[in-house]
Amino acid sequence: MSDLSSFFAQLHWLDWAVIAAYFALSLGVGLWFMRRAGSSTAEFFVSGRDLPWWLAGTSMVATSFSVDTPLLITGFVRTQGIQGNWIWWCFAIGGVFSAFVFAQLWRRTEVMTDVELTQLRYSGRPAAALRGFRAVYMTLYANCLTMAWVMLAMVKVFGTVFDVGTLEATLFAAVITLAYSMVSGLWGVVVTDLVQFALAMLGAIVLAWFVVDEVGGLAAMLDGVRATAGADVLGFLPRLEDSGPAASSGTWWGDLLSWSATPVAAFLILITLQWWANKNADGGAVVIQRMAASRDERESVLGTLWFQVANYALRPWPWILVALGSLILYPTMDDPELAYPQAMVDYLPVGLLGLMLAAFLAAFMSTLTSFINLSAAYLVNDLYRPFLARGREDRHYVQAGRVASFVALAIGVVISFYATSISGLFLLLLTLGAGIGLVYVARWFWWRVNAWSEISAMVASSLIGAALQLSPEWGGPTFPFAAKVFLNLIGSTAVWIAVTYATPPTSMERLVEFYRRVRPPGWWGPVREAIGQPPRARTEGLRRGLALWALGTTFIYAAMFAVGKLLLLEWGWGTGLGLVAVVTGWALSRQLTRERVAKLLGG
Repeated sequence: MSDLSSFFAQLHWLDWAVIAAYFALSLGVGLWFMRRAGSSTAEFFVSGRDLPWWLAGTSMVATSFSVDTPLLITGFVRTQGIQGNWIWWCFAIGGVFSAFVFAQLWRRTEVMTDVELTQLRYSGRPAAALRGFRAVYMTLYANCLTMAWVMLAMVKVFGTVFDVGTLEATLFAAVITLAYSMVSGLWGVVVTDLVQFALAMLGAIVLAWFVVDEVGGLAAMLDGVRATAGADVLGFLPRLEDSGPAASSGTWWGDLLSWSATPVAAFLILITLQWWANKNADGGAVVIQRMAASRDERESVLGTLWFQVANYALRPWPWILVALGSLILYPTMDDPELAYPQAMVDYLPVGLLGLMLAAFLAAFMSTLTSFINLSAAYLVNDLYRPFLARGREDRHYVQAGRVASFVALAIGVVISFYATSISGLFLLLLTLGAGIGLVYVARWFWWRVNAWSEISAMVASSLIGAALQLSPEWGGPTFPFAAKVFLNLIGSTAVWIAVTYATPPTSMERLVEFYRRVRPPGWWGPVREAIGQPPRARTEGLRRGLALWALGTTFIYAAMFAVGKLLLLEWGWGTGLGLVAVVTGWALSRQLTRERVAKLLGG
C-alpha cells in the first residue's frame, strides 16, 4: 500500500485528473464502437470502407508519430543538427507520390490489407505462398519492430517521470492499449486518433513554449545554440564543404565508405533513393489500410494528401524547438533521446505535466493500436482465414483477430524489453527493408512482375540488410547508413529482376482480372491486347499524377521550411518560402475537384 501511495505521490492530483480524463474518453469511444466493430471483419479491420478524408488522413498522421517520435527527433537534432531529420523528411517525396498515384489504385482493389493484394495481382501456388509468407513477415518484421520501439520510448518516458522499472512500465503501457484495440477495431482507433492528434500537438506546443521561455526566448535560444553547439546545428541542409571524402584507403571500397559517411552524400542518397527503395514505397501498410477504408477514390486521395501536410508542415517544429533548447539546458547527456522527457519533468507546471503525459499516452495508444489492429488483420485475413480455417462465420474471424492482437503485441513487448535505442531499431528497420520498394512500385505498372519477384526481393533485402548490419568487415554499427541503403538496393534489385525473367509470368487470366478491376497505368501491353485495347503503354493519367506530385512536393517542402525559417527568425527566407507555399497550395487546390481527381490514372 505504501508503494502504491508513493507511486501516486510522484505527480500532483491535478496531473492525475487530466490523465484519468483522457483514459475515460478513450474507453468511452472504445465501448461505443464495440458492437459495430464486432459485427464483421470489414467493420473491424477497414471501418466498413466509410471513412471521410479528414478522418482517414488525421488517423494516418496520428498513427505515424508516437511517444517515440519526439525522442527520436531530439536525438537527431542533438547529434546531427536539424538537417539530421532528412532521414525521415525524405519520405515526403514518396508520400505525395502515394497521394496522387497509389491512393486511387489501393482504393479500387478493395482489399483489407496490403498483403491481400498478392492473390489479386498474382496466381497459383506462388501467390498463395507469398500471401502467407508476407502475413508473417510483415507482422514479425515490420509491425513488431515498430511496436517495440514505440514501447521502448514509453518506457523511457515512464522511467524519467516515475520511479518504475522497465518491466512494469512495459506491461502497464501494453495492457492498456491491448484492451482498447481488441474492443473497438479500426473504427475506435480512427475516431480516437482525431482526439489523440489534437492532444499530442497541443502538448508538444505547450512544452516548446515553456522550454523556449526558460532559455530567454527564441532569439536568446538561437544565440545560445550557436555559441554552445555551433551554427551548423541550425542548418536545414548539409554544408557543401563537407562533401569530400573524409579519408581514402586507395581502394574503391574505402572511397565509397568515406564518401558515404559525409552529410552531403547521405542527403543525396536519402532524397534520390531512400524514399522509393523502402518497404513503404507504395503507401505503407497502415496508410494503405486507411486508403482502402476511405469512402471512395477521391476521399482516399484527399486523406493521403492531408496526411502529408499535417505530418511534415505542422508536426515537427515544436519537437525541434525543444531539442534546440535542450542543447542549452542539458549540454551533455549519456542518452540524447532522454532530453525531451527530462524537459517535461523540469519545466512543465502542475496540470500541464499531466496534459503532456496524456498527450504522450494519446500518441502512444494511437500508433500501437493501429499496428495491433493491422497485425491482427494480417494474421487473420491473410493467414488464418485463407489457409487454416476457411468458411467460418464472420464473427469467428473477429474473435480470432482479438486473439491475434494479443500474440502480435506480446512479441513486440519481448523485443522492446531487450532493446536500448529507439533510433537503433528505426535504422535497423530501414536497413532491412532498403531493397524492397522498387518491386512494390513496379508491380502496379509492369505486367511482367510476378510473385517470385516479391519473394526474392524480400529475402534478398533482409539477408543483405542483416549482413550489412552485423558483418564486422562489410558493415556493422559504424558503417554509414547511406552506404547500407545504397548497397542493399543495388543487390536486392539485381536479384529480383533476374528472378523475374527466370520465372514464368502471372497467368493472363489473373492479369486481365486485375487490370479490369484496378485500371493501372503503365506497361501492360499483352494484357491490354488480350482485352481488345491498344497494347501501347497507357501513361496519360500517370503523367497527370506526376505533374500533381511535383506540385504537391513543392508545396509540402515550401510550407515545412517556411514555418521553420520563421521560427528561426530568418524572415527573408521564411517569407519567400511562405509565398511559394501559398501559390503552390492554391494551384493544388484547384486540381482537387471531384471531376479532376476522377481523371487521374484513367479513373
